[in-house]
Amino acid sequence: MATAEEIQQKLRALYDEFAVMLPSKLEEINDAWRTVLQSNSTTDLNDLIFYCHKLAGAGTSFGFQDITESARAVETELKNVLNKSDDEHVIWTREIKDRLALLIAELLEHKNTQQNTSIDSLVDLSVKPQSDKLIIYIQEKNHLIADDLTTKLIACNYSVRNFSSLENLKQAMIDAPPDVVIIDSTLFNNATTHMLEDFKQQDYKFKLIHIADTGNFEERLKAVRVGADCYLTKPVDFSSIVDIMDKLSTKDSIQTSRVLIVDDSDSTSQFYSLLLKAVGIETRVVTDPFKVMDELIEFKPELILLDLHMPGCNGLELAAVIRQQGNYISTPIVFLSGETDAQKQLKTLEMGADEFLTKPVNTKHLIAVIESKLIRYRQLSAYMHNDSLTGLLNHTSILSALDTEISRSKRESTNLSYAMIDIDHFKSINDTYGHHMGDMVIKHIARFIKQRLRITDHVGRYGGEEFVAILPGVDARTTANVMQELLEDFSKIDFMHYNQKFHVTFSCGIADFEVFKTAASLVDSADKALYVAKKEGRNCIRIAS
Repeated sequence: MATAEEIQQKLRALYDEFAVMLPSKLEEINDAWRTVLQSNSTTDLNDLIFYCHKLAGAGTSFGFQDITESARAVETELKNVLNKSDDEHVIWTREIKDRLALLIAELLEHKNTQQNTSIDSLVDLSVKPQSDKLIIYIQEKNHLIADDLTTKLIACNYSVRNFSSLENLKQAMIDAPPDVVIIDSTLFNNATTHMLEDFKQQDYKFKLIHIADTGNFEERLKAVRVGADCYLTKPVDFSSIVDIMDKLSTKDSIQTSRVLIVDDSDSTSQFYSLLLKAVGIETRVVTDPFKVMDELIEFKPELILLDLHMPGCNGLELAAVIRQQGNYISTPIVFLSGETDAQKQLKTLEMGADEFLTKPVNTKHLIAVIESKLIRYRQLSAYMHNDSLTGLLNHTSILSALDTEISRSKRESTNLSYAMIDIDHFKSINDTYGHHMGDMVIKHIARFIKQRLRITDHVGRYGGEEFVAILPGVDARTTANVMQELLEDFSKIDFMHYNQKFHVTFSCGIADFEVFKTAASLVDSADKALYVAKKEGRNCIRIAS
C-alpha cells in the first residue's frame, strides 16, 4: 500500500493538472454558451448545464471554491431556463440572457484563479499505521486470569500486553494505540472512564471488552455508558472471547475491500480513488457508465461510489440497472455528487441507494461512511458465504475466490498457490475427547491459519476437517515454507481436555498455478498431493508435480 506521502504527492499532481486544464474547461463553457445563443436548442442547453455541473464538482474536490460557487450559480440559472422551455427550444427573455451573460462572464474571470484552500486542509490522510497483528491490551485484577489469557491470545498470533496499573495502560495507548482493550469491571472508576472517553474523543479507534463478575442490568448499563463494545461474565470461556475479538477486530474492516468508482470525470474519480487507497481499500475506476457491467463481473465490488450526473446514462438509471440483478441487490451504492436538490437526492434512495453524500464532503466523513457500509456488507455477506463454525469462507465461496484469483493472475501475469490442509487423526480426536472438543480443534486451526496468513490470502473450510488456503502472487515452494512454519507451530499448541493435554498436527498438499492452469486441476492436484502426505506419515507437506 502506498504511503501517505506518496498519496499526497499524487494528489498534488492531480491538483496541478486541474489548474492547468482550468482555462480550457472555462473556454469549453464559453463555446457552449455561444452555441446555445445561436441555436436556442434545449439539447445544447443541457450540454452547457452538464459542463457547469462537472466544473462545480471538480472545483469542490480540488479546492477551487470560488469557481465552484460561480459555476453552480450559472448551473442553477440555466436549470431555471430549461424548466420553462419546451422540449426542443429554449424560451427566455432578454433580461434572463443578460443575467446569464453576466454570470458566465464572472465565471470566465477565474481563468487564473488559485486554490482557496491548501491540499493539507482539504485532505486528511492521518491514518494511523496498522501492525500485522491485532494489538490487545489487558487490565485484569486477577493476575492468574490475566497471565493465562495473555498466553493463549499470543498463541493465536495476537500481540498482547498485560497492565497492572492505569497509568501504564494510558501511556501504552498513547505510544502504540491498541485495537482491543480488555478491562475488568471492578477496576472501573472515574479516572478509567475519563481516560477512555478522552481517547475516544481524540479519534482513537479501539474496541472495549468489559469483563464482569455478574451480568445484571445495572452493570451492563454501566458498561454501555463507558463505551463498551462487548460485555462478558466470568468465568470467561476462551474460545468465546476470541470469537468476539475476531468479530470486533478492525484489521479486516476495510483493508482489501473493493470499491468501484463510477464518475465520468477522470480527475475527480482518481482523486477519490487515491483517498480510498490511502486507507487500504482496493479501487477500480470507470468513467463510462456503459462499461460498469463488465467491471461488476470481473472486479466484484463490495461497494459502488457513484456520480449522479453522467452523459448517456445518469447515476439514477445506472443504479436501477444494477439493482435489477440479483447478485447486486445488497451491494451498497453511495452517491457522491454536487447535486443539492433534496427531491433528486431522495429519488436516489428510492432507487436503492444506501447513502447520498453532497460535495464538498469532508474526507474523514467520506471514509467513515464507506467503512461503515463495507463493514455492514461484510457482516451480512458472512451469513451467506462463511462457514458457521469457523467463520471462514464456506465450500462454495472458497472455490469462487479461487476463480477470482485465477482471473486476476491471468490478467496481471502473476502466480498463485492452492493449498489443501487436513487435520491428522481427527476421528480419533472426536472418539477420544468428544465432538465438542473436535469442534474446538477445528475452530482453533481455522483461526490459527487465518491469523498467520496475509490479509490478501483466502482461507476456507472445504468440508469436515479439511481447509483450503489460496495465496495470490506466491509460488508453491514459498507456500510450502509458510505451511511448514505453521505446521511446526501448531503442533506445539497445548489442547486441554479436563486435565489431559494433547497435541494436534495436520497434513498439506499444494498446487502451483504455473503448472496447473485451471481451477479444477489445481483442486485435484492439491488433493492428490495431500493424499501423498497422508500416505507418507502425515504431519508433512507435499507439492503436486
